[in-house]
Amino acid sequence: MIFMKPYLELMRFGNCAMAAIAVLIGYTIVTLDFNIGTGLAMLSVFLICGGGQVINDVFDLEIDKKINKTKPIPSGKIKANNATLFSGILFLVGILIAFFINPLTFAIAIIFSFLLILYASVLYRIKYLGNIIVAAGTAFTFIYGASVTGNIPALIIVFAISAFFANMAREITKDFQDLKKDKGFKKTMPMISKKLGKGFAISYHLLAILFAIIAFIVFLPNNFVYLFFVLLATITFGRSIRLLLKNDFKQSQKGCKKGMLFSLLAYISAIIR
Repeated sequence: MIFMKPYLELMRFGNCAMAAIAVLIGYTIVTLDFNIGTGLAMLSVFLICGGGQVINDVFDLEIDKKINKTKPIPSGKIKANNATLFSGILFLVGILIAFFINPLTFAIAIIFSFLLILYASVLYRIKYLGNIIVAAGTAFTFIYGASVTGNIPALIIVFAISAFFANMAREITKDFQDLKKDKGFKKTMPMISKKLGKGFAISYHLLAILFAIIAFIVFLPNNFVYLFFVLLATITFGRSIRLLLKNDFKQSQKGCKKGMLFSLLAYISAIIR
């Protein structure tokens, strides 16, 4: 199993596990009637997420040779051809598993596999467009989970929209943090205009909060546990905005991740509405 360690590192095991958990949350918000489809969807998104991470590193090889030589491919732990094959297997098996769930889940699996490959191969250089795919992929994990039931309720869609905006805020804040590293390799929003980049990041934070509050007012008016976590997320996002305005991008990005964690706990609390 030691030989698998660099492959697990390459596919960002922790990120894939979080995606699988988001699928479980999306499913359980709709129903607690678990079946084999639940586990299959979690495994499917785990593999597709991993495929996206691996193929991204394959296309980032030349960049990583200069700025991040410790990664599995530039360090020589894994050959680029083997990584490409590994990514293809992850995508293929992930999509194949989705085929045995239902047509809706299968369609989502195909679309986002294609988008992740498109992002890695083309849009990574135009990162302000690639950010949209990354954020949408994260948001759609909740919809993916709900799709197993054949029913995607409005509440799930509102959660997905809120998650999308929160992830967009983090993506742009991360671009500020990586400004020097990305220069000459990628085109990011802060490179176009720092003022515009900050404006978008702040707007996305506020929109994430707005949609989380809409979910409470419209769908969860008596779920005060949900409201508690949304308030914690709001306070944390507010601090992230303040740090962003002070140009403390590293801490702002960390604050955004913490706010997203509180949001995730809020979504979990919706299961017991």
